[in-house]
Amino acid sequence: MNAISPYSAPALHIPVHQLEDIRAQAVAIARGAGAILREGFRQVEAQREGVLVRYKSSEADPVTEFDHLSESFIVEALRRAFPGHHIVGEEGGRYASQEGTEPGASAAGDLPSRSSPADPQFEWQVDPLDGTVNFAHGFPIFAVSLGLLVNDAPAVGVVYNPMSDELFSAAHARGATLNDNPIRVSRTPSLSRALLNTGFPYDRHTSDDNNFAHFVAFQQRAQDVRRAGSAALDLCTVACGRMDGYWELKVQPHDIAAGIVIVREAGGVVTDFDGGYDMFARKQVVASNGLIHQAMLDILHGR
Repeated sequence: MNAISPYSAPALHIPVHQLEDIRAQAVAIARGAGAILREGFRQVEAQREGVLVRYKSSEADPVTEFDHLSESFIVEALRRAFPGHHIVGEEGGRYASQEGTEPGASAAGDLPSRSSPADPQFEWQVDPLDGTVNFAHGFPIFAVSLGLLVNDAPAVGVVYNPMSDELFSAAHARGATLNDNPIRVSRTPSLSRALLNTGFPYDRHTSDDNNFAHFVAFQQRAQDVRRAGSAALDLCTVACGRMDGYWELKVQPHDIAAGIVIVREAGGVVTDFDGGYDMFARKQVVASNGLIHQAMLDILHGR
């Protein structure tokens, strides 16, 4: 049996109740953004040509007006709730933090709104619509994803699928939930019995680093592989035991920041392809129940 011990996150030196307060407010914000996406999806279903779709890096990388509407709502709500926090959005990039009206106070309780070198640094990684291709085609697998980094370490995660009304959330050292019910990763003991999921990069039409070889290798060694189209939800399916493992390359922090917390707090393991924790810089992620993690890493290295 291949097993890797669950990741032990560094001490965040933040009272647990404050992270819980942050999670609760992020849940409310995600639900509000989800309502925007739900209405947009109705418009897609009613009149597909009425929804404006543009393209970013390639024709496999669309963006709709609802990506922007959702992000605007999220950024405004986060700024009100946490004026001293930094925000990075998929569509708008890095937003400047806004200082609170009272030094040393914020909507999260005792968290500082003005930072000194000793204060923890808070940064939200926001994906306002993870799964835009699905959304634009009327396929109801997409999500709002809000991940909070504290001193660059994933600390709070919220992922919401507004069409299924499934909301995954987690806070450091507080466990993970689906609609407020605790979740755990699977106990599938071997790769041959494992159901995996993955995704493919937007430049797969032109780049040789496209995940195709890994996909074939896993299809030959695992029970089966799925591809749903939302990295945030892919991670959450590992967290709740629906899937046993997930891997992807060329992912961005906003794709995976929230899901990393949720998988880890559900008892799973999340690393880069070398088994380290440099997922953001290397833009790659492997998540599993821990029992099949080394076997997944071996496949990714051609072993």
